[in-house]
Amino acid sequence: MASSTQIKKTFAWTGKNPADLVNAEVLLNLLPGPAIIIDKTKGIILLANSTFVRLVGYSEEEIYTYPLDQFVLGFQTDLLQTGENFSGVIKRRNRTSLSVSFKIQALDQEETKLAVIFKNPESDLEVKSVNPVHEQMLESLLDLISCSDSEELDSSIEATLEVFSAIVGTNLMCLYQANSDSPGLRKVITCEPIAIFPDEIPSTDLIRLSGASMWIPGAPVQTEIHRAGRISDLKYVASIPLGQGGALSGLLVLGGAGRMPPANLSSLLQFLSSLISTKTQHFILDENLRDQIFELENQNNVLTELFNVAQEGIIILSSNLAIARMNSAAEFMLGYAETEVQGQLVENILIGPDGLIRALEKVHEGIPFHNLGTVHIHRRSGQSFPANLQVIPVMKDGELFSVLIFISDVSQNEQIKVRTQQLEHRAVLGEFTAVFAHEVRNPINNISTGLQLLSTLIRSDDPNQDIINRMLGDCNRLNQLMESVLSFSRPLETRFEPVDISLLLQRILDRWRPRLAKVNVELFFQPVNNLPKILGDIRSLEQVFTNLISNAVEAMSKSGGTLAIRLNKYDQIPNTPQIEVSITDSGPGIPDEIKGRLFEPFVSNNPRGTGLGLAITKRIVTAHRGNISVDTFPGGTVFRVYLSTVNGEVDEHNNIDR
Repeated sequence: MASSTQIKKTFAWTGKNPADLVNAEVLLNLLPGPAIIIDKTKGIILLANSTFVRLVGYSEEEIYTYPLDQFVLGFQTDLLQTGENFSGVIKRRNRTSLSVSFKIQALDQEETKLAVIFKNPESDLEVKSVNPVHEQMLESLLDLISCSDSEELDSSIEATLEVFSAIVGTNLMCLYQANSDSPGLRKVITCEPIAIFPDEIPSTDLIRLSGASMWIPGAPVQTEIHRAGRISDLKYVASIPLGQGGALSGLLVLGGAGRMPPANLSSLLQFLSSLISTKTQHFILDENLRDQIFELENQNNVLTELFNVAQEGIIILSSNLAIARMNSAAEFMLGYAETEVQGQLVENILIGPDGLIRALEKVHEGIPFHNLGTVHIHRRSGQSFPANLQVIPVMKDGELFSVLIFISDVSQNEQIKVRTQQLEHRAVLGEFTAVFAHEVRNPINNISTGLQLLSTLIRSDDPNQDIINRMLGDCNRLNQLMESVLSFSRPLETRFEPVDISLLLQRILDRWRPRLAKVNVELFFQPVNNLPKILGDIRSLEQVFTNLISNAVEAMSKSGGTLAIRLNKYDQIPNTPQIEVSITDSGPGIPDEIKGRLFEPFVSNNPRGTGLGLAITKRIVTAHRGNISVDTFPGGTVFRVYLSTVNGEVDEHNNIDR
């Protein structure tokens, strides 16, 4: 178990890489004089070397607990500048304070972590002064910690090797890394002005050089790097493996050409190896974390997109049942904006039956509860709607973390259900009406025949002739009605073939011209040449356009007007070219109360009509895989019929080949 002092130091250090704590501690203890590392913004000591601890007479735990001014006076942290000399006072336990000078070295780009190097202490101190050589070495060593700020591993290690080469006085340094493609080690970073050490060395060299080693001329040559040093007449070749524990991943090599190595080279190599190893581990962990963050961000983006586009309303509650998030579907259903309800208790927004609140209370108590079934929820306006509600608790470590509420608006389903029932009733009624029409036609024909016989038996000037004629007219109307009912109820029998729609309309209008002239209706129609043919049944199409023209003429029969028929290509539906036929009249228009039901059976604006003409028209157009629409306004009505052009061949059964 770690000591309390170790825990304090680890807690106090908040640099980018926690492993820098170990490196900085080793670095400070290399110095013969007192030195500390401080947090400028917090005014606390992060690290102190053993010389400083002995000097002040406090324990390490006290040093990392008390503020900086408990030990050192004269620190105006806002005025401290890197590289400048300052004066201060070191306070000691049960001893007189000491006047000292100190120098600042920044350890990060923000200059919040500072190394403080004390020098020129008074003669009664039991420590040695920091001489200029040691001071320069310390500043160079501190620069190694600053090299960790680079975001690229290779750049950081290159900068570290350049600083270290200045410390040991040689520019012959390189770093070998284990190669996954081959059993050897490959030189990946070098500071050599001229390549001396080989580009690759066998993995056995790493085994032979498993610890800090030094080769000098006259010693046995054990590895390829020793051989390269002898060939180049180097004064020494030093190396140390990289890695932690038993997992060695590389080799650091340096050589000297002009002078022998410094006396403390072994300690410096140990420090540099630890620094590079921890730096590499930090960058690998950092890269893995970046990848994980990137993956989590992608997953979050996907979940956010699903949350926003979901057709179900979704409400996310915090553990205290306050609204944290609400998607756009829930906003639309309830009539609230998300920003309005964030932080509000859900019971103030989601107004429903008492069972809803009880379910939420159970979830809050940790009792799983899921589907509430179909309930009625109130919108902001007070209007209620049927909804299927699900309440799902999200647990974390046995505690309620969040609550998800899913709301499905089933009002449309209810409408479809009612509509389906209506259609089923209409289907039954239609079958009954067809049978009724078939059975009623014979009595109507008998009545009509009897009336005609009576008409021949009485004088032509008899007043009863008017009654007989009106009754015969009613019989004719009943026959027409029954014929329309049967026509609507029986299956369509169509024979599709290519049809020139322009020529078909021309023939129909030629038959209507006398009638148009009689009711003072002016016709505008210009046949269009080279239009694509449509696939259709001529008899059925004649019925469609005859019915539409008849309705238009009937609407203008009292005061006359204008009938305009136009043909156009219609390409709004991809891969489905169509012909648009518009039939426009200048009549009074269609009342709003029946406009939406105009194509339904028995709906008509003509008191003498059966109400089945447009229903039959719609049915025929649909059978042709087309569409019909209507626009109406006071002073005119436009019917538009869309029919597909020939897009295949007519098979032997005269069906459309699609």
